[in-house]
Amino acid sequence: MKFYETGLIFTPQLDESEFDNEIKKITDLIESNSGKIEKIDRWGIRRLAYEIKKKTQGYYTFVYYTSPTDVPGKIETMLRINENCLRFMTIVPEFKPEIEKPERERRPSREPASEPAPEPIPQPEMEEQAEEKTEDMMGDEEENL
Repeated sequence: MKFYETGLIFTPQLDESEFDNEIKKITDLIESNSGKIEKIDRWGIRRLAYEIKKKTQGYYTFVYYTSPTDVPGKIETMLRINENCLRFMTIVPEFKPEIEKPERERRPSREPASEPAPEPIPQPEMEEQAEEKTEDMMGDEEENL
């Protein structure tokens, strides 16, 4: 059995009970074929990226499940003839997403910053050499004019 994720976009004109019925049809098909529903993630009505069947909004739902390999094909066959479904896509994710979100771990409070790093001590020899080079360069420019 593999882990699958099916994304669905339904028409936004349906009632809440009709959305439930559409999703129940899919979950019943999965469970009747010895699959297991891991999670149903309802995003609700969202704006579509582009117009689909003269609709600019859709009801987004994602179904995460494990099932035999023939079940996604059966689901897609059922969704192709369903007039309420604008788009659908089934994928096999490379990793299984977290189904139950664990509580956030509390981060330890930051320790107060230690004393700032000391500034580097200027080296007098280096400053003298730099001044000599700039004087030499200035002298060369005056001679060339």
